[in-house]
Amino acid sequence: MASSGYTIRRATLDDLESLRGLWRESRLPEYELDKRFTEFQIAVDSHDWILAAVGLRFANHHGEVHSLAIRRADQEAELRDALWERVLHLAHQQGIHRLWTRLPGEFWTLSGFTTAWAAVLKELPATLGAPADTWRTLKLREEPLKLIAAEEQLEAFLELERLKTDRLLRRSQVLKMFATAFAAVLFLVVLGALFYLLRRGRPTPPRQP
Repeated sequence: MASSGYTIRRATLDDLESLRGLWRESRLPEYELDKRFTEFQIAVDSHDWILAAVGLRFANHHGEVHSLAIRRADQEAELRDALWERVLHLAHQQGIHRLWTRLPGEFWTLSGFTTAWAAVLKELPATLGAPADTWRTLKLREEPLKLIAAEEQLEAFLELERLKTDRLLRRSQVLKMFATAFAAVLFLVVLGALFYLLRRGRPTPPRQP
């Protein structure tokens, strides 16, 4: 990804010294992060000088956005937006269901992150860190088990509706049979009554002397 003279790409071993300098400037734990440099997406200029970097690590279907560092204040908003776009692209590519972050700032709230309350913190993989009130989270998609549960509920609902429909159809058929039988009996009664009236109304021939 390239824009305004910089490129977004994954960090390599050749970037480690430059990354350490950026982490040092941003007061991040460089000696801890240098062991995880492959987690970082970086923005580099035309001379391959690192302008900004952000960490993204995965655990199962979860991902943590961490250690954002931007060298130039006048490009902070642009570079942060570009790195965030890259993070989202990678997260969707990896099938991530939920993102987590402890990065401060209103930007993350505007990007959709909300405070991770106790019920949501239960989903936090232990490899990403311990549950704490500083976590914020963003759900990207439903987890498969939840989707399966929703599909099962839908199937159960549809099956119940089908059974209700079948009962109504059977009841309708029974009522139709009764109505047909009643109409047939009524027709025979009317026909019999008409035949009786016709016989009574026919004149009796005179007897021969």
